[in-house]
Amino acid sequence: MNKPRILITTDMECDDMNSMIHLALHLDEIDPAGFVYTASKYHFNGDGIHTLGEVTPHYSCGGELAYSGHAGYPHPDPEAVNLRSYRPFEEGWIESLWKNEYAAVYPNLLRHSPDFPSPEYQLSITKTGNIAFEGDVREETEGSAFIEQVILDDDERTLYLLSWGGMNTIVRALMSIHEHYAGTACWEPILSKVYKKVCILGVADGFGQDNSWLDHGKQLFPELRMLRTEFIHAGFLAAKFAQEDAVHTFRAPWLKENIKFGHGPLMEKTILFADGTRIYGEPENRQYGLITVLDWGWDSMPAYHFDQYDWIGEGDSTTVVPVLPHGLRGLEDGRFGSLAGRLYPDGETLEKKETYNPFLPAFQSEWAARADWCVRPYEACDHPPLVRVLTNDCTVSPGETVILSAETEDRDGRGLETEWSFYVPGCSCSAAELPEIRGPRSLRASFTVAEDVCVPGCLAAVFSCRTKGVKPITRYGEVMLNIRK
Repeated sequence: MNKPRILITTDMECDDMNSMIHLALHLDEIDPAGFVYTASKYHFNGDGIHTLGEVTPHYSCGGELAYSGHAGYPHPDPEAVNLRSYRPFEEGWIESLWKNEYAAVYPNLLRHSPDFPSPEYQLSITKTGNIAFEGDVREETEGSAFIEQVILDDDERTLYLLSWGGMNTIVRALMSIHEHYAGTACWEPILSKVYKKVCILGVADGFGQDNSWLDHGKQLFPELRMLRTEFIHAGFLAAKFAQEDAVHTFRAPWLKENIKFGHGPLMEKTILFADGTRIYGEPENRQYGLITVLDWGWDSMPAYHFDQYDWIGEGDSTTVVPVLPHGLRGLEDGRFGSLAGRLYPDGETLEKKETYNPFLPAFQSEWAARADWCVRPYEACDHPPLVRVLTNDCTVSPGETVILSAETEDRDGRGLETEWSFYVPGCSCSAAELPEIRGPRSLRASFTVAEDVCVPGCLAAVFSCRTKGVKPITRYGEVMLNIRK
């Protein structure tokens, strides 16, 4: 399997920590290229000399008003200009995760997949980037130089840069590439390489939690690929507002049984409301491991109260989930969707067809299954089935009958459940206009394209294959059928 290559920059918000812990369970499915600390408008550690205003006049930081209980606080805070640090994060947290909690369960993870990277390798690719101030791109750092090196290396696979905080360390790396090569004979090939190789996946606004891309990066690399996802995965309010068939997986009873307790030190490190975790550098009303209230002081958002061990957040996993190679083809073509819905370029508007993510319940089930991998033997756990779709993408005509065919392999021997369906957001017609699939639960199904179907158009067919274990794991395949006259 050609694994996706991923490099993460993070400002170590508590939801980043949870995202990192969850990601550790999927390290066998990706090729981790690096983990780099960076700053953001929410967290920066200072340099002991300057203020935020001296380094980044165009900042976004909400300052102390953001956690002082001041309703409708200005954003950015004019007083933040004088900050010398802001909610500083714990340096060395990621390294400690690899050396301790991940290392403790690593031998058991290898029993389930030999592709989990060693703790030593993980440590070797963890670096410190531009962490002094939000938007700080003043100088090269260990982390920015490392990102530059990875971008320019000989690996031709797409490099997914996942921005979990500010973009400034990524931007500093791009600035260094421009400074080192622009105007030289090799600039055009390098520029072409950057555009072909790099794809940035960000959360929220798509270009990170600072202004560094807009201030410094966009003018240097205006054609850089930047993608966003249709759905936010496991955000701060998931325990309140996740879709009905998955909301229980963000609440205390399910999390206590399947994640937090009895699954080794890696899962025990997951931060839940009032679980006793004190987060370095945070003010008291952001110490979610000690409280059960989420109150950001926004006029448009009330304070929310939770039960002990309810979910806090894992919002930055939004960038990881669509890249996991589970058989959906959204990275290839946004119409296919991903585990986090359709993908689309930053700056474009996506026409909403659904408010429901059909892949979320299965992904949450796999979280529980992989948590078991930390402590249980191979034969006691579920493992991903192997799926191969035999029907190729093709062009079909109205009235034509289409055969959908797939092969599967059951690695656990407990049986598989399969189903063919249409991915509605990827189809050019509405759910009510979709043709009926005959034999949808068999490996070989069929349907007939309606005579009056809208042309030109398309139908995205999804094959799902689910294990029959206690904690099922699902894999997918997809076919795109273009309809002509």
